Amino acid sequence: MTPASSPLHRHFAFWGLMLLVAWAPLPLGSNRPWSAALLTGLAGLLLLGLAAGNLHSGRRPAVDWRRLRLPLLLAGFTLAWAVVQWSTWTPAAWHHPIWQQASTALGMPLKGRITVNPDATLAALMNLGGYLAIFWVALETARDRRRAALALNIFVGIGAAYAAYGLAAFFAGNETILFMRKWDYFDALTATFVNRNSYATYAGLGLLCAVGLLIDEARNLAPRGGGHRPFASRPNRAVFLRLLPLLAASLLIGTALVLTGSRAGVAGTAAALLALPALAMLGGRGGRLRHAVIAVPVLAALLAILLFAGNPLMERFEKDPLATDRLPAFALSLRAVEDAPWLGTGYGAFHETFASHRDLSVSSPSSWKKAHNTYLENMLGLGVPAALSLNLAILLVAASALRAIPSRRRSRIFPMLAVAATVLVGLHALVDFSLEIPAIAATYAFIMGVGAAQTFRSDQIVWPEELPDVSARSSITA
Repeated sequence: MTPASSPLHRHFAFWGLMLLVAWAPLPLGSNRPWSAALLTGLAGLLLLGLAAGNLHSGRRPAVDWRRLRLPLLLAGFTLAWAVVQWSTWTPAAWHHPIWQQASTALGMPLKGRITVNPDATLAALMNLGGYLAIFWVALETARDRRRAALALNIFVGIGAAYAAYGLAAFFAGNETILFMRKWDYFDALTATFVNRNSYATYAGLGLLCAVGLLIDEARNLAPRGGGHRPFASRPNRAVFLRLLPLLAASLLIGTALVLTGSRAGVAGTAAALLALPALAMLGGRGGRLRHAVIAVPVLAALLAILLFAGNPLMERFEKDPLATDRLPAFALSLRAVEDAPWLGTGYGAFHETFASHRDLSVSSPSSWKKAHNTYLENMLGLGVPAALSLNLAILLVAASALRAIPSRRRSRIFPMLAVAATVLVGLHALVDFSLEIPAIAATYAFIMGVGAAQTFRSDQIVWPEELPDVSARSSITA
């Protein structure tokens, strides 16, 4: 069967997705109620528009949802459980004691719930639904290899633009975020984010994609099949010219990352970058080994960045009181989990729950609105079963990408980046809350969607597509 041309509604969905990815970091990482709601609403509209376009054109989704049914069902269970926590029709024995205490204190009956903060749980539920929508729109619109390459190249450009703004603001005195005066982190580059660690994760994802595209494109500079091709040959010159924007973006984003002074951000990015050549060697073939050899200069540059960043980061270990309080806070969070391991205390309601368990072992003046460990925070909020269900859903998508790497002859960089991005955010989530910032979670969902779209073989696609030439030549080659 001759591949059908890509329908117009998928083009609109793709460009809408890219605009959303570009917008998300701008309003303080979308970490305000209005901006988070806007991000979620726009993501939902994109998904609805895509579904309506498929229905109107008589086309089925580009990827059969049944091939991702287990992770989708697991994520759906988490969403459904958050709805149950928010609802008032659950058994009274399930309700958090705070509702009975408040009813007694006020002298009036109150409807009880599992969650201690219904508004926070509803907001967290909506955010998670928005991230799933972004994942699916990316999965649906990036099925074509050229479209996937275009998506990641655009994202690298977006990341470089935010890094350039961050560097300009930093060297201009580091006193403002957009049009507002800074109220914290005067010694750290944060770009349009408030927290240094949050921007470090975002910059790390941008740097990871830039380096991945560099490694993939640089393969074309090396001769194949043992032949000799001078570096100054016309094909090599063309490849080198395509490398220059990626090199410039890597330099901008890498410099901005170092200037955040984020310990976990730099370490997580380093681990993810080191994962790339390891993933490239999966399968043990000589051509794949060549990926790792080409990556050596990139890893050498990474080592230089880490050495340059070493002293400031070590000074932060010594001066930051929050770092010494994290282990006691983790212990208190675990104790709180033990009080409601099955039901949880409300998705997104960590602040209220932790306040009732905090003691003098945590000496930092911080109000601890976040656990600084997303896994613990989700277990406390959702309960252990629903939190594990969400984590397993993400892990299964990453595992699918990992399994696809050895068998892919083309476009291996996409599943590689999905796995490496999971390494980055997964490690950072152990000691911070960057994945709870909407812009970062949305960006990660976008990268995972692009990576997952390229894990399917052509015979596993419900409706094959052939894209018109909607962009300049991609930097990804076969």
